[in-house]
Parts: sequence; structure tokens; C-alpha cells
Amino acid sequence: MDIATRSIEFFEDYYQTPYPLPHSWQLALPDFSAGAMENWGLVTYREAYLTLDPDNTPLSTKQVVASVIAHELAHQWFGDLVTMNWWDDLWLNESFANMMEYVALDALQPDWHIWEMFQQSEVSVALNRDATAGVQAVHVEVEDPAEIDSIFDSAIVYAKGSRLLVMVRDLIGDDALRTGLKNYFAQHQYANSVGDDLWQALEDASNMEIKKIMHAWLQEPGYPVLKASVQNGRLILAQSQFFVGQHPESKNIWPLPLHANFATPKLMDQAQLDLGDYQTLRQAVGQPLRFNLGANSHFIVQYDTTLWKDLKSHLADLDAISQRQILQDYQLLAKGMVASYADIIDLLEILADSHSAMVTAKVYEVAHDLKQFVTPQSTEETALKSFYKRLSAKNAQRLGLTKQISESNDDLLSRPIVLKAALYGHNEEIIDQLHQIFISRDNLLALPSDIRGLILSNEVQNFGTKKLLDNFFETYQTTSDPSLKVDLRAALCGSDDQKFLKKLVGAFKDASLIKPQDLRAWYSGLLANGQGQNLAWNWIRDDWTWLEATVGGDMSFTSYLTVTANILATKTRLQEFKEFFLPKQNQPGLGREITMDINVIENRVNLISQQKKAVLAQLLS
Repeated sequence: MDIATRSIEFFEDYYQTPYPLPHSWQLALPDFSAGAMENWGLVTYREAYLTLDPDNTPLSTKQVVASVIAHELAHQWFGDLVTMNWWDDLWLNESFANMMEYVALDALQPDWHIWEMFQQSEVSVALNRDATAGVQAVHVEVEDPAEIDSIFDSAIVYAKGSRLLVMVRDLIGDDALRTGLKNYFAQHQYANSVGDDLWQALEDASNMEIKKIMHAWLQEPGYPVLKASVQNGRLILAQSQFFVGQHPESKNIWPLPLHANFATPKLMDQAQLDLGDYQTLRQAVGQPLRFNLGANSHFIVQYDTTLWKDLKSHLADLDAISQRQILQDYQLLAKGMVASYADIIDLLEILADSHSAMVTAKVYEVAHDLKQFVTPQSTEETALKSFYKRLSAKNAQRLGLTKQISESNDDLLSRPIVLKAALYGHNEEIIDQLHQIFISRDNLLALPSDIRGLILSNEVQNFGTKKLLDNFFETYQTTSDPSLKVDLRAALCGSDDQKFLKKLVGAFKDASLIKPQDLRAWYSGLLANGQGQNLAWNWIRDDWTWLEATVGGDMSFTSYLTVTANILATKTRLQEFKEFFLPKQNQPGLGREITMDINVIENRVNLISQQKKAVLAQLLS
């Protein structure tokens, strides 16, 4: 209620356009496939995105709930008061609401530093998805209503689209954006609009050629890598489309806002650019030369050896957004096999003791990628666990398990990330401390919510009994606390008890045990568990007809394929995926996803084949 009330007041002021209805109702639904829906005046939500215990809910969950509420209320103007003319301009609704949720929360809760959450959630997923050949553009043609569900690609229409709008805001400034939006609403309220109507309003307010710039970004899928190199003493920039996996030849060129830490043209709209004598530039700026400061523009940067050595030696001194950005860019370059994961390992060690939650989250996201190179229950995995234990030791000691009165929001957000890494690293002290907290409380809701998921996972993995597993699953079905349900599901999916895992799979089709809205999370959690992958993978193939009949008409249906492709990692699984899904390629909404996901799995298989030896050598050294 607090976030909803203040969001409406904020949007009225920001848009300089009154909220036009006499009420705004927020309604939680017990089983709802979407996260939320912006029905005008009656917004509907999953219970997990509306109801929470304010005194025992982790900050990360509060931020998610607040962002969903702000997103749906932003839609009361973008989507309801003014509605897209047709589905090809879906971004006009979703990309804007996605950006405006962060603009609102930044004003309403400045202590949250919500744009750091934007870097973690939106930027990361957009860059990863948008690097795969065959991905849709933000603006996508829709010829048949049967195609509509398939275009709700959250990584593109929501995440990438909102990042492009952040780029526009950065280019024209907040005052011009607000003026443009006010005029846009005044001209198109209670009517339909197309994307160019918005660009025209922003052009009139900013005197910049926004339409031309944004057409280049919205109409084409993908994004560029900006290659910065020193050639014959000159600093040379070159851009080309970046891909992860097999791809066709591309000659796409984008207008890039360079945002360097030294004087450059505002936009680079050619394939190559000579910026002048490198030593002169370096000496003048007095620090490593960098591009895309603030990470507001949708491209990554590849520095040559000269520039990279300079940058790496100053990595620990950079601000948190820059540290995360550099690690993220390097991670993508490794996925694209332009760089190597083996070379990232020492970057993780440089940044492991960071006090920034956004950096810490990225460190362990990249560290998680290393798991694909090791065989479960092998000396390789033992070496990786030792690496995790070493990586997390200092911050685990600093943060402890107990919330401190004076600690920062970064500490609150970092604690579960660091302790999860320590748990994977089999830090015996952490394992015992988590267990002691568990046995000291008389019910699960009395556990500290910020680390409750880890406490439950620790019990399942290290102290699991049949009775405990059954009790946890029974509590999952009976509790009315949605965040406790999430913690229990994550913990139970990590079990190695085959009999119990079979019981879980047997519950997948029973809506009284697992609601259809939660089924994908259970499936993907079990698929990611090496002990449960066979069960989950066999289930989706054996019960595909049932799954299609149950959730096939839902916009999230294709995401079952997406989460599957994000986990499978062997030649055998690749072949099985092809055999099962290729015959379904002509089904409405599935063709693009199947093609992309085959590419995703193929690239992972090739990546492991090419980089495993070097990664293991680095881990075992």
C-alpha cells in the first residue's frame, strides 16, 4: 500500500499527467501465471508479488515486490491511458514500464540504490539473451494473433527495451524526457499510439534526432562489441555485432554513445574510428581509458592487451558499477570464446572481498559458470569447492550470519550470496552455524528470513532425512507465506534423495500440491540438480502433451524451453533436445525458441570442450 500510493503520486508528478481514475485496487490471486497484470484500476498480482511480512522479509524480496507494483502502476499511463496500436509495439508498453519502475523507486527509496538492481537483473539478462543468433528485435512484426504469446520475451521486450530507454534518458536528460512524456500523454490519451509518436514527442522536447537513433536499436536484434586497441601508437575503435554461438555474417552498425572517461565524439556511428595518439590521451586523463561509463548503453567493450593490462592493474580502485561491468563484459567474451574463463579466475579473486552487493553477485554468477567445467563428485569439483571456500572466506567472516544494527543494505544483500558460496565450498564452520540456527527455532517462520533459504538448503543437503524432506514438502503446501514457499522449493530441489525426488516429480501434475504458476521453477530447480536432472528431463518429454494442454496458452510457455537450454550441457543432452523439439518447430510460437536454444546448448558444449583443460589447470594450480 505504501509503495502503490507513493508510486501513483510520483508518476502524476513525473508525467505531469493526473491519474484519471477515482481508485486503484491491488488484488492478489492464488494462482496466476503472469507475475502481475495492469488491468486499469484493478491490478492483479501473484500473492508472492503483493503480500509479505514487512518485519520478516529480506530486502531483496521487498525490492522485487516494490518493483512489480511500481511497474504495473506505471502501466496505468503507459498501456492504459495510452495504448499501443498493435503488438509490434509491445515495447511501447513494457519497455517503458520496466524503466519507469526503477525511476520511481530511485525517487521513493533512494537508500536502495535501485539502479544497481537494474544492472543485476535487467542488463545481465538482456546482454546474454541478445547475443544469441535468431533472437527477436525489440520491435518485432506480428502477423498472426497466434504469435502474440511468443513475443513476450522478457529479456528483450522488457530488459533490453528498458535499457535502451535508459540510454535515451541519458542522451536527452531527465527534463527533456519529462516534457516529451507530458506532451505525448496530452496528445494521445484515451487513444492508441505507435513508437514514432513517442520519438516525435521526445525529439520536439530535446532537439535531438532520437527517432533515427532508436530505429537502429529497436529494429535490429543483437548488439555490438566495441573493440578498443592501440595500433601503431593510435587508439583505434571498431564495432561489430557480438554473438555467442553459431551465427550468420553481420555487417550491422549501431550509433554508439561512447561515454568515455576522456573527450570523444558523442556517438560513434561508423565501423571504425581513430581517436588519436594513445600515450597523449592516457597521459592527459591520468587513468586507464574506458568506455560506456555507467554501463547505460547496450554494448560490451573488448580491450586489447595494452589497454587491458592497464585497466586490470586499477580494477580494485574502480567504482562498483564499473567493476561489475568489466567482469560482465569479460564473462560474455568468454562465452563467445573471444576470451577464456581460465583468465577470469584471477579477476574473481581480485573482487571477491568487495563490499558491494552488485559486484559480489556478479563474482558468484561468474563463479557459478565454472561449475559447467567440472564433473560432479570428482577431484575437479573438490578443487572448485575449495576455490569457492577461499573466495568467500573473508566476506563470510566479515558479514557473519547475524544481521547487525548498523550494517548497510549492501551487507544485507551480500550475506545470502556469500554464505551460499561458502555452503557450496563446504565451509564446515558455516554449515554448523546454519544448522545450529535451524535447531534453535521452533518453526520455519521464526528463522531469519534473509538467510532462511540457506538454512533450509543446508538441512536438506547435509542433515536431510526422509522425515525432514516430507515435513518441508508438507509445509510448502500448507504455508500461506509466499516467500517461505520459495525458500522451501529451492531447498527441496537440491536434495540428492532419489526416492524423494521421484516423489516431487510425481507431484508436478497435481495442482493441489504444486500450482501450475510454480511448476516451471520446480522443474528448472530439479533439472539443475545433477542428481535430479534425469528425472526432470524425462518428465518434460514424457508429459509434454499434458504440459502443453495445461500452460500452452500462456505467454510463459516457451520459457520451459529457455530454462532447459540454460542448463543442459552435454552432447547427449543436445542430441536428445534436438530429437524431441525439432519436430515441434512449426508449432506457433515455438520455432524461434527451438532454433535459439539448440544454438545455446551447442555453444555450451563447444565451450566446455575448448576451455575445460585451461580452466581446470587454473583451478588445480
